[in-house]
Amino acid sequence: MIRDYLTEDLVLCDKEVNDWREAARVAGKLLQDKDKVNDAFIASMIETVEKFGPYMILVPKVCFFHGQPGENVKEPCLSLVVFREAITFSDFDDQEISCCFAFGATDAQSHMEMIRSVAQILQDEDFIQAITGNEPKEKIMAMIQNY
Repeated sequence: MIRDYLTEDLVLCDKEVNDWREAARVAGKLLQDKDKVNDAFIASMIETVEKFGPYMILVPKVCFFHGQPGENVKEPCLSLVVFREAITFSDFDDQEISCCFAFGATDAQSHMEMIRSVAQILQDEDFIQAITGNEPKEKIMAMIQNY
């Protein structure tokens, strides 16, 4: 369940970032600080976007950064960063995001399980409004508890 992954220490709200690369680093650092991923994983999240483009914008204004499943991830994990101001993927048609998730998977199975879990919460329009509208962390955390 999402609430088991997105604990209060892995959700950061009202964060000022300058671009999508910084957003990926901030979201990845939340995971790294909890010893769930290493530096190589954070770099792989950025490389994934550089190689394939911003396909991980699953719903408008919400990005779902991820890297290669495997040895750079110590356990399945997820973080969320809500930005103070929206940022754009300036090198990819100026697509705008207001928040991002970062997730790590140890293998293909945990990768798919995490995608299914996140897909469920991303169907909640109130949750999407909260994370794209920079709502208070307390409100976002209360909504996460339903998942």
